Amino acid sequence: MKKNKESAIGRLELRKRAEERLKKNGVISDLPTCEAEWVRLLNELSMHQIELEMQNEELQDANNEIQNERQRYAELYNFAPVGYLTLAEDSTILEANHTINKVLSFERSYLKGVRFGQFIAQADLPVFNTMLKKVFQSRTMEHCEIMIGDIGHPEPASLRRTFRLDAIISDNLQQCHLTLIDFSDTREALQTVITKEAKYRCLFEASQEGILILDYKSRKIVDANPFIAHLIGFSIDEIIGKELCEIGVILEKELSRKANVELQTNKYICFSELPLQHKSGHIIDVEFLSYIYNAGDKKMIQCNIRDITHEKKVKEYEKAIIVSNQETIHALASMVEILDSYTAGHQKRVAELTVAIAKALHLSQSAIEGLQLSTILHDIGKFNIATEILIKPTELSDAEKDILRNHVEAGYDILKSIHFPWPIAQTVLQHHERLDGSGYPNGLKGDSVSEEARIIAVADTVEAMTSARPYRPAIGIDKALRHIQQQKGKLFDPLIVDTCVKLFHEKKFTFSTRPASETIISLGGGGIRRNFINHCKAPNRTYRNPRKQVA
Repeated sequence: MKKNKESAIGRLELRKRAEERLKKNGVISDLPTCEAEWVRLLNELSMHQIELEMQNEELQDANNEIQNERQRYAELYNFAPVGYLTLAEDSTILEANHTINKVLSFERSYLKGVRFGQFIAQADLPVFNTMLKKVFQSRTMEHCEIMIGDIGHPEPASLRRTFRLDAIISDNLQQCHLTLIDFSDTREALQTVITKEAKYRCLFEASQEGILILDYKSRKIVDANPFIAHLIGFSIDEIIGKELCEIGVILEKELSRKANVELQTNKYICFSELPLQHKSGHIIDVEFLSYIYNAGDKKMIQCNIRDITHEKKVKEYEKAIIVSNQETIHALASMVEILDSYTAGHQKRVAELTVAIAKALHLSQSAIEGLQLSTILHDIGKFNIATEILIKPTELSDAEKDILRNHVEAGYDILKSIHFPWPIAQTVLQHHERLDGSGYPNGLKGDSVSEEARIIAVADTVEAMTSARPYRPAIGIDKALRHIQQQKGKLFDPLIVDTCVKLFHEKKFTFSTRPASETIISLGGGGIRRNFINHCKAPNRTYRNPRKQVA
C-alpha cells in the first residue's frame, strides 16, 4: 500500500512539473481540473508520439530510397559506356566518372584539377576551345569531334581514337557537363562502306556490260551505267524512271512476261542469247542476266546485259575452222584407204571404239574430240608405204615389217607441223607403244605412253583382229577380246581393257557395217591386185605414190 501510494505521488509530482514546463513554454494556459481531463490529455500525447514515430519511419524509408537512388545514379554515372566530365570554363576537370580512366589512361584522382585540353590532339584543340567558349557564352548544347592524342603516357589505352564531345552548361552556370563517345570503330566501318561504295561505283561506271538497277515494286529503272547508253542507243536520262517494256528494246513481249514471272519465283533468270533492239532499229544479240537483291529494307533488281555479237561471230568462225579441220582430217585419212582397200574404214571403226571407251572412262568432251581425230589419222603414215607391201596377200618379211613400222614416224612427220588443240601428232607416234616397252618406235613403258595412245592401242588391236586382211581371214571378236585380256597389264592398260570388254559384253557395242568394197573376194594375188586397180580407176579418182620405190 505504501509503495502504490508513493508511486501515485511520484506520478503526480511528475505531472505537476510537466504542467509547469508547458505553462512556462506557453503551450497550455489552463490546467485540467479533473483526473479525467488528464487521462484524455495523456492519450492524445500517446497518439502524437505514435504519429511521430510513424513519420520518422517514413522519413527513414525515404532517406534510404534517396541513398539507393544516389547509389544507382553513381553506378550509372561511373560505369556508363561513355565518359562523363564536369569542366570549368578553362577546361579544368572538376569531376569524372570511372569510364574516363579507359579513355585517357589516367586514374580520375589524377585528372581532377587537370585541364582536359592537354589530352586533345593539337590539330583538334582549336575546335574544342571554340565549342567550350560557345557553351559558356550562349548557354546552349554544343558538340564537336576530336581525336585523343598521345599525351605522353607510356601505353595510352586509346591512342589516336576519335570521339564525339557533347557539352551543356551546368545549373550553377560556372560548370559544363561533357560526354565523350568513342565512335572510332563506327567511323572506320562507315569509311569502309564508303570505300566499298566507291569501288562498286567505279566498277559500275567502267563495266563493259550494260547494267540497269530497277525498283522491285514499280519495275522502273532507277540507275544505269554509261555502257548501257552505248549498247542500246538511249541516253541515261531517257531511260531513268521507265520500265524496260516502255523503252522498247525487248522485242519478244511474251518472253518478257514469262521472264518476269520466273524472276519473282526463282529470284534469278538468265538468257544466254536474247535479241534487243537498238534505238536506231538494228538488232543486237545479248546475254541477259537478272536477279533480285536486298538493299537495306528494299528489294531491287539488277540486270546485266552483255553484247555477244562479236562472240557469236568468233564462235561461228571457230565452228567453221573445226568443220574445215575435220574435213581436212578425213581427206587425209582417205588417202590411206585409196592405197589399201582392205583397211578402208578401219580408222573410222577404230575411232568408234575409242570414243565409246573414252566416254565410258568419263573423259572430257574436248579430250574425246581430240582422241577421235587422232584415231582417224592414226595410220596416215601408211601413205608413205609402198602399195605392194600394204596389199601383200602373204605374210610380210622382217624387212617389210620394218618398213611398215615406219608409218608411225611418217604419220608424226606429217602432223607435227599442224597446230591442233590436242596432241594428235604425239598420239599417232605412240599408238603402237606397249606398257612393257615391247612396242615401237621408242619402246616407251608404262605411264610414258599417253592415255590417248593406250586407248587407241586396245581399240586398234580389237578392230584389226575382227577384220579380214589380205593374208588372213577375220579372227572374230571373241578371240580378239580374249587376246587383250590375256595381255592386260603387259601390253595393254588394264582399266582400258576392262572397259573395252564391258562395252562388248554388257553394252552390246558393235562396229558399223563394212561396205561391200571391203569384202575380200579372193586371197589370191590377182584378185587383190584387180581389187586395188579397180579402186584406183574409179571415176574422178587419181593417185600418185610418192614412195613407190622401196629400198
